[in-house]
Amino acid sequence: MSSSQRISAWALGSLLSASALLSLPLHAQTLGANLALTGPSAGADGSGFSNTKLVRDGNTGTASPASGTSNQRVSVKWGSAISFNTVILREQGTRITSWQLVNNDNGTLLASGTGIGAERIVSLGNVSSKKINLIVNATAAPSLAEFEVYNATGVISSSSSSQAVSSSSQPVSSSSVRSSSSSSSSSVVVSSPPSSVSSSRSSSSAQSSVGGLSAACISLATNSNVNWRDTSLQSDQEIVECLSRTLGKPVGYGENALGGYNPSGGSKLTIIRKNTGVSVEQQILNAITDNNHNWIVFDKVDFAQPSEIGMYRLGCNNATVQSILGATEAECVNYTQWCSKNNISSAACVNEFFNKAMNKSNNPIRNPVIGSNKTIDGRGSEAYFLFSGFAIGKDSTGTPTQTANNVILTHLRFQGAGHTEDHYVDPDMIRSTGASRDIWIHKNTFDTTGDSAFDVKVGAYNITMSFNKIVDVKRATLHSSSDSHTIDSQIRTTMHHNLFVTRDASYSALGNTLRRVPLIRRGTSHMFNNAFINYRKDLLSIRVGASVLQEDNMFVVNRIHQEKSSLAAALAELQSNLIRDVNGGNYRGEGNFLWFSDGACNLDQTTKTGFTVSSGTVANLSNNYTAASRTTINNWRFAAGQDLVDYLSATAGKYGQYAFNSPLSGDRYYVLGLGKVSCL
Repeated sequence: MSSSQRISAWALGSLLSASALLSLPLHAQTLGANLALTGPSAGADGSGFSNTKLVRDGNTGTASPASGTSNQRVSVKWGSAISFNTVILREQGTRITSWQLVNNDNGTLLASGTGIGAERIVSLGNVSSKKINLIVNATAAPSLAEFEVYNATGVISSSSSSQAVSSSSQPVSSSSVRSSSSSSSSSVVVSSPPSSVSSSRSSSSAQSSVGGLSAACISLATNSNVNWRDTSLQSDQEIVECLSRTLGKPVGYGENALGGYNPSGGSKLTIIRKNTGVSVEQQILNAITDNNHNWIVFDKVDFAQPSEIGMYRLGCNNATVQSILGATEAECVNYTQWCSKNNISSAACVNEFFNKAMNKSNNPIRNPVIGSNKTIDGRGSEAYFLFSGFAIGKDSTGTPTQTANNVILTHLRFQGAGHTEDHYVDPDMIRSTGASRDIWIHKNTFDTTGDSAFDVKVGAYNITMSFNKIVDVKRATLHSSSDSHTIDSQIRTTMHHNLFVTRDASYSALGNTLRRVPLIRRGTSHMFNNAFINYRKDLLSIRVGASVLQEDNMFVVNRIHQEKSSLAAALAELQSNLIRDVNGGNYRGEGNFLWFSDGACNLDQTTKTGFTVSSGTVANLSNNYTAASRTTINNWRFAAGQDLVDYLSATAGKYGQYAFNSPLSGDRYYVLGLGKVSCL
């Protein structure tokens, strides 16, 4: 894999049982020097907090203000790692409701609690770090006066010998918290040093449990050298439960999707293998067709190297297809043979075969249809789908003919053959249709796909698309294909934390035609925390009374593509063109911004530009979600800005870090601390 999927100690700490946490009274200590002032090259920074130098100026009369109320961060840092064991926090006022202290170097959650007030003293045990993060939530934008750090001497004793205990009943270090502004003590979460779980290229295995997940389960989900039947988990139900739990839960409209996992039992694991006498494509078709619970994976040994899968090959035995192509079945299956026979160069082969030879009105090839209760999971493999993908459900001229519920497609790679308008084969990668519902499209990579990445048609609803990476796709996500389809009023989608990218090399060719994110008729879509790189105009189209709520999304254009001589004029043109086709329905946008950047998506903050467009009325769509979904969304909501684009660059797509849905993920600061990943 091109990037590792590491499990942070933060993930372990964040899963500790709150009911088992005991706060300990702090006894007298000698604090010594405030290392926030005297440590090597001491400094501060933040996300949400501004003028952060004021938290380390030794003056409680000054304070660093935050701009928001959720996940506001302020950090103290040093030029080299220092040792410390005590933190004192001083707030101006009493707005902070909850807080976390996180070791930025490794993502460890050091402590957490409720309220800060005039003074909050936190004794941590021995810590070594170059940077410590304070992350807070508040009733209104808070102000932090001082963030003091000490390596104190003295003894801390406790009236109780009990320690904080993890949810798996393994003892971990305890720590104590005291506040002079409150008689109640905060609960504390402390994690042991990070336990690294290997990427798909590593041979190491996990030695400890996380959040009730066994070491065998963690290894199975994260290590490509541990095949599906190679651990102590042997039954299909055990393995599928492990894969479901490590994947995590969707949020938003698709929050009920469980895919191939049946908590009541009877889940089937299907392992796709090579050289079995049955083609890979036929094995997949056999596994997806019925409505039984089936979790489909790819053998990690057979698919250790990039392996092309062409679902179109299921039609190569059709006489009409062979006649259209002037090919044998073997030449259809292996299109390079067809190209060789027709003297077509390897560079032109894919386009000539898929977009010209196959693009005939009488071609009967269509996407195979996924039935209910299915997951296709690409973790641990290098399988990828060429040219076309799947339909979830079926329709005929706007009427459902097959409905598929409870489907998950995750960690898959879809490689297109380039965009051809109105291709007769209709090679969508994922098409949800036929009034299908409870669908999660999560952490997939779509590259140069045909007419769509993930379309929604004919009344499909309760769908979440999250953490996908969409690269050079001209028509990403159509929502309804006809004004006349009244059933499409029930379309409901949540699109969050997706990374839509136009490569610099494709900007000239695609810049004026990248759109349909979404083109929506009648239905409703909630879009938040998505990033659009090098999009130029008409991002979305709202028609026939549809509704779209966009919150905290960002638009980033490489400055080399500036098309006006004046920076102000260039920004104004983009601001005007990106979101303008909304008058056919209802649109509300909040917290969405545009920036110019360099080629690595480092934002030029002087170019930050907002949007004022609106149309009709759009409700608070998150009110349609469960309380659990809303809580997760609120806890992980980013303001549009540098942290968001960097987080998405690190997590989106098949090869990104585990996202917050999973218990294997680190918090945002752990992920950001792993180092910048290219947004392209």
